[in-house]
Amino acid sequence: MVGRLRRSIVCVLLLTAAGFYLGAGVIGASNLGTDSEAGALESAKPTIKLLENAEVAGPDIFLEEIAELDSDQTKEQLGRLYVGAAPLPGSSWRLALGHIEVRFRRAGLDPRDFQFTGAREVWVTTKVPVQPAPAQGGLISPGKAQADTAPAPYGNSKDLIYQVVVPVRDIARHEVIGLEDLSIQERTGRTVPNNLASIDDLVGKRATRLLVAGTVLTTSAAEPVPVVESGDLVTMIVISGPVTVTATGKVLQRGFLGDIVAVENVNTRVKVYGEVLSSELVKIEIGGLR
Repeated sequence: MVGRLRRSIVCVLLLTAAGFYLGAGVIGASNLGTDSEAGALESAKPTIKLLENAEVAGPDIFLEEIAELDSDQTKEQLGRLYVGAAPLPGSSWRLALGHIEVRFRRAGLDPRDFQFTGAREVWVTTKVPVQPAPAQGGLISPGKAQADTAPAPYGNSKDLIYQVVVPVRDIARHEVIGLEDLSIQERTGRTVPNNLASIDDLVGKRATRLLVAGTVLTTSAAEPVPVVESGDLVTMIVISGPVTVTATGKVLQRGFLGDIVAVENVNTRVKVYGEVLSSELVKIEIGGLR
């Protein structure tokens, strides 16, 4: 116990020396009342428990399909909240908490008004529709089915038909790409170009540049949606034993979930480094103080 208290005191001294404490909230054993009030406020928020894996049937993903909502009222209010386009039938893709928080903001909701629990990301799979049995006499042999789905010669044996993904409309830079924004078309050529994007490579991500309708998309056309951007205000948090220190910081670089980013304390102008936990929270490591 004495050793733990001594380490906590050393931690606070280090934070003080770094200028982190100015304008920050320090929570310790002497502030149990504040902890209780914060806990009561947190428990009063509607709880959204994200699932690790979810299966959807339609082209859109709704919150009630990927999360457990704590009450019928919450389900009625948020159940049909659109959180993204579903992957193609039989395929999966990751839906990160940061992406879900972006969808909340677009719907005019503040993610901080809700308590997110469970998984930090959801692997969403779209059900494969059940195909009706072929009519008698209409059976297709496995060999023919395979031949129909393989690249087919076009004109002569050196020309191939291959599939590409193209936008159906102009998509602005940094705009999140939905399934409804894309179309699959056929192209012909002597060879198949490298790095052609699939639907899974694009849906739910954001455009890296202006994507003009009808142009063939490659994997470089999209990137994951960042959780934080340069200039965003976040809560910095340092935890050491029974002591928790918080302060407001300004993010100095783009970051994704789990990234280490530079954050500037808005009161002291001290730059520190921490792990992105959400769009609102960055955990500062003691060794990350600069």
